[in-house]
Amino acid sequence: MATIKQRKSTFSVIYWYLDNTGKRKQKWDTLETRKEAKQRKAFVEYYQEKYGYVLVPLEEQFARQIEDSKKELEVVDEEITLCDFLKIFVNLYGTSKWSPSTFSSKVSSIENYINPIIGDWKLNEITTKSLSKYYNDLLSVPEVPRSNRKATGRCVQPANIKKIHDIIRCALNQAIRWEYIDTSKRNPASLATLPKVPKVRRKVWSIQTFRQAVQAAEDDLLSICMHLAFSCSMRIGEITGLTWEDVIIDEESIATDNARVIINKELSRVNAAAMQKLKEKDIIKIFPTQKPHCTTRLVLKTPKTETSNRTVWLPRTVAQLLVQYKKDQQELKEFLGSAYNDYNLVIALENGNPVESRIVRDRFQKLCEENDFEIVVFHSLRHLSTGYKLKMTNGDVKSVQGDTGHAEAEMVTDVYSKIIDEDRRFNAQKMDKEFYSTLDEDTSNQQQDTGISDSDMELLKLLKSLSPEMKEQLLKQTLNK
Repeated sequence: MATIKQRKSTFSVIYWYLDNTGKRKQKWDTLETRKEAKQRKAFVEYYQEKYGYVLVPLEEQFARQIEDSKKELEVVDEEITLCDFLKIFVNLYGTSKWSPSTFSSKVSSIENYINPIIGDWKLNEITTKSLSKYYNDLLSVPEVPRSNRKATGRCVQPANIKKIHDIIRCALNQAIRWEYIDTSKRNPASLATLPKVPKVRRKVWSIQTFRQAVQAAEDDLLSICMHLAFSCSMRIGEITGLTWEDVIIDEESIATDNARVIINKELSRVNAAAMQKLKEKDIIKIFPTQKPHCTTRLVLKTPKTETSNRTVWLPRTVAQLLVQYKKDQQELKEFLGSAYNDYNLVIALENGNPVESRIVRDRFQKLCEENDFEIVVFHSLRHLSTGYKLKMTNGDVKSVQGDTGHAEAEMVTDVYSKIIDEDRRFNAQKMDKEFYSTLDEDTSNQQQDTGISDSDMELLKLLKSLSPEMKEQLLKQTLNK
């Protein structure tokens, strides 16, 4: 919200914004007339509603940016290369559609694997065959390590090739829509052949192992994270991004089994340049950085999909654990006073600062190692939760999907098909026990409708039971009569 303040003969529009470090700052824009100030105020409020709490450009600058983008789109060069087109694609499509983390990831793929290898290809000369060969050749290209990471020595994996293909396919779709490619042509990427992505089953604990692990966890922070991952099917970023105003655990709610968490944000580390490029789109809060020259920022951001915004009801026991956890946190906050950085986070370090996902993962790994539990990743608890809920609800996919926040119900059944396969195996066992094991018995006991009375049937059974000698003797006696 912006305000107008008159200063002698001029008028100032005052508003707040967040700088690159996440620090809140105030901006004063001075104008000559009240009319100009009102126009500026309206534009500031419109811009910040659209792009977040960022420094607002002058309207002329903003209009010029839009106009330049339009001109760039209108210039169609038949000789344009894939590299040059991808710049346009990223600036126009990427900045409007992608989140900061997605933007950073896709730009890295373009710079590492697309531009250096096929960037000089003419856009109009790209074929399905040439793309198929490119995807296959990528299997022999060394993997580019992430920043501040050591090289793995591996080549590009099929799963990453699929992501690269998705970028190219999307870009070429836009090239057709924007008439860089003949609109009568089919996207050459649509039928390209990709290396097969092997399906890897994620290791998941049994319920008994989870029971032992959560009882063995002496770290209160880790214990709460494990309970939220299992009981609420939450992702790790959703857990670490949870704030107390979205945790409903008052006495009445607990007593009426209405205790719940509202999931509407997540904690994430994003590239600062990407965040700036996107004008801090989807960013709710930027946390101060401890390193002035750090290229990334820890932020609270909106979830990756609309369905990720959800409410999940808490088991009463977990709600009570959260009550005690909040009480302990409050005592620590009072003890530390101003030394505690209060961001109202549920999962916070001893000084109140946010807890990055890697910290939770490291503590979970340590728990596994110290107690000789099978080594699994923290995210597997969400898988365990989903599988357990599917069993508990007799396969009610929709209700489970509501907890997990998956965009498609198929994601629940596909990702957790192992659980369903186990149930199918038990179904076969049950069918054998309840049907096939009694089949012979049922057949022998079944009485056919032959017109024979019950007494005659009993007599027939008796005759069948006689020895051959007795049957022969009985036949002779009958004939002699």
